[in-house]
Amino acid sequence: MSVYTKITEAELELHLKNYSLGRIINFSGISEGIENTNYLLVTDNGEFIFTIFEAIKAEKVNNYLSFMNHVNLKGLKSPLVIESNNSELYKIIKNKPSAVIQKLDGESISQPNNEHCIQLGKTLSDFHACGSDFSSEILNPRGLMWAEKALEKLKGLLDENKLKLIKDSIKIQKIFSEANLPSGMIHADLFRDNVLFSNGKISGMIDFYYSCTGTYIYDLAVVSNDWCNKENNSINHEKQNLLLSEYNKYREITNEEKLQWKAALVTGALRFYLSRLIDLHFPKIGEITHIKDPSIFENILTDRIKNSYEIDI
Repeated sequence: MSVYTKITEAELELHLKNYSLGRIINFSGISEGIENTNYLLVTDNGEFIFTIFEAIKAEKVNNYLSFMNHVNLKGLKSPLVIESNNSELYKIIKNKPSAVIQKLDGESISQPNNEHCIQLGKTLSDFHACGSDFSSEILNPRGLMWAEKALEKLKGLLDENKLKLIKDSIKIQKIFSEANLPSGMIHADLFRDNVLFSNGKISGMIDFYYSCTGTYIYDLAVVSNDWCNKENNSINHEKQNLLLSEYNKYREITNEEKLQWKAALVTGALRFYLSRLIDLHFPKIGEITHIKDPSIFENILTDRIKNSYEIDI
């Protein structure tokens, strides 16, 4: 969450007349993340995240926000989008859609342990269940077509070894995308910084702006690549098995999904390797920005391609 669009307190005060949030006590930019502008907003009525969407059109923003409220109202530990006085989920500020979102208690963790992975398995299964009856389809903005376009954009900027790694991974992704696997709404970005803990328990999931219709096993792979990754970038099998076993208690992972596990891990790693390369070589200009190191996912992707990974629960 970065700051690309700067607003003054007077501008925000005028904008918030569209809501019933009381008087502004404080607001400040949030530096984590890379996609949208985010401010921590404190009013008489509590703490909120004020988000300005930099590259998502209003119609798609409305779909994401509707989905957030859908899973929240189904009982998921996730933030509620605050409606305007006219029952709108977003309002335009500086020609961009914006939203006021409930701030959840808790903090993200940097070093997940076994218990964290167990809790996450249950939470992810809850999320998939809560989103299973969402009426709108949201296409994956970072799917196969995007990966192929990203490769073309990066040609001439990367050495041959990196280009070969990406090309080999896209071949695997193509096969994975053709498999007929259980699917529904997925988070697609459930990294450690998008899960909050309070007193050792998960207090919420956040950042739903890559949520889309996709395969459940891909969502699990994205999580495993981040939460169950060792320092040498191989999989921590104990953590992964705890994550998958707990998830499996509530939605059984099929044999077809198990056969595609390696491909799911590669596809998930490729998506974040490419996005970080794009952010590095084509940076956005903002007041506060945070660009993540692509080499981490280059190493993860290399490991997932080289080694044979299976689900053995």
